[in-house]
Amino acid sequence: MQAVQPTMSNTTPLRQNNRLRWFLSIVVVGSIIIPALLVGSLQIFIRFQSEINQRSNADALALVEVLKEGLNPPLWSFIPENAQDLVNGVALNTSVNRITVYDALGSLFVEYKKKDYRHEPDALTLTEDITREDSVIGTIDLEYSVEPGRKIAWEDTKKVLFITLTQVLFSLTVILYVIDRRVTKPLMRLKSGAHAVSLNDFEGEIWSEHADEFADLANEWNAMRIALKGSFESLEDHVKQRTEDLTRVNDELVETVDHLKNAQDSLVETEKLAALGALVAGVSHELNTPIGNGRLMSTAVHATAVQLKSNFDRGEITKSQLELGLDEILEGTALIEGNLLKANNLVHSFKQIAVDRTNDMRRRFGINDFIKEIDATMQHAFKPTPHRLEVKLGDDVELDSFPGVLSQVVLNLINNALMHGLDGQTAGCVRIELTPLAERIEIEVEDDGFGMDDKVRKRIFEPFFTTKLGKGGSGLGMHIVHNLTTGPLGGLITVRSEPDKGTAVTLSIPLNAPYDAPEPGI
Repeated sequence: MQAVQPTMSNTTPLRQNNRLRWFLSIVVVGSIIIPALLVGSLQIFIRFQSEINQRSNADALALVEVLKEGLNPPLWSFIPENAQDLVNGVALNTSVNRITVYDALGSLFVEYKKKDYRHEPDALTLTEDITREDSVIGTIDLEYSVEPGRKIAWEDTKKVLFITLTQVLFSLTVILYVIDRRVTKPLMRLKSGAHAVSLNDFEGEIWSEHADEFADLANEWNAMRIALKGSFESLEDHVKQRTEDLTRVNDELVETVDHLKNAQDSLVETEKLAALGALVAGVSHELNTPIGNGRLMSTAVHATAVQLKSNFDRGEITKSQLELGLDEILEGTALIEGNLLKANNLVHSFKQIAVDRTNDMRRRFGINDFIKEIDATMQHAFKPTPHRLEVKLGDDVELDSFPGVLSQVVLNLINNALMHGLDGQTAGCVRIELTPLAERIEIEVEDDGFGMDDKVRKRIFEPFFTTKLGKGGSGLGMHIVHNLTTGPLGGLITVRSEPDKGTAVTLSIPLNAPYDAPEPGI
């Protein structure tokens, strides 16, 4: 049988056991010594005061009786010299401060005062009449000091205190010894056993020297230790199995997250390409009108030129025909030039936006021209609808940022307003307003459409959240807007919306994009 004992290497249990000894010592001192000293001191003080009073009063009365007997003849014979000798003899007692003797008429007969006499407030003062044959022949006034009696009583008190303290210390030593053997050491063994179990050591057995409650506790502890050992071994196997299961599940989750990340990236790229494809289709549609008009006018100009040449070759051309033909040619070329210029502007705007959308390079650009290009490019999306796009420019400022990222954000907000805010309405408006600030620019995209409640508004930036599920919405548009605005653009985005009161999305971006911002992307 291996007994658990505290060792020097086990510093923590030893320190705790020392604390236990000190605690028990303090409890014993606080519960035995202090009350004993207080009660003993109180009793001694009471006895001290009583002894002083009793002893001093008895001594003073004895002296008064001596004086009464001794002063009777001198007072009767009226011989002050004899009375003075008696008084001086009594005054040899060091406790006598003053003796005053008066005759029957109250006149001073004899008197004694100690050298450097001063009245003591706590001194005993006794006054007695001296009688002879039932007649008062004089009066004695004795002042008796209690200080000598106090000194004697204090010496006796110190002896009593010493004896009491010796008894208390001896009792305390015996009590502490018994407590150490019957309480502290068993508790130390229990604490050492508990510490061993906390270190996963279930082999040590706790023993007890005496058949008492601590022995019962040690037996219960040993039974619990054996049960804990079995439970711990079973728990280790269970934890090992659960760890293996969790590791396998974690690996599966990591793989699933990687798949979801790849799928998200693919969806983002698909949405980017889809937006760019829609932009190409819209611009192509816009180009059809000026190019078609230019082709029609070039055909008319060609026909006029052929007719003039034919008349000229036959020599049948007149001045009026020539002037009319030249006017038609000039008018046609002017229309052709205007349509070609319109097409050129569309191509330039599309080229700039397309380059920005496919190239995430940082460059300097003016915000007003940038928004004008967005306006020109997005007009095709509004022509087939009853809605309109309005732009309110402010003072032009120059940005050092990512125009491709910003164009993707603004175009997504416009398309989102068309798809969600104004879908199904008879007429609506999407408004872009610029507000230049000191070091920032605010771009607000607002519609007067259906709006959103708080539940939808709080989730619009979540990936894959859409109210158009299965109707062309991927749920990534606003997620991309948020990540691009707060990421490479280094800005903030806020949304205000109420049901049936439209939606306003405000971008607040710095004029100079941060250089430590994440690279453009999701």
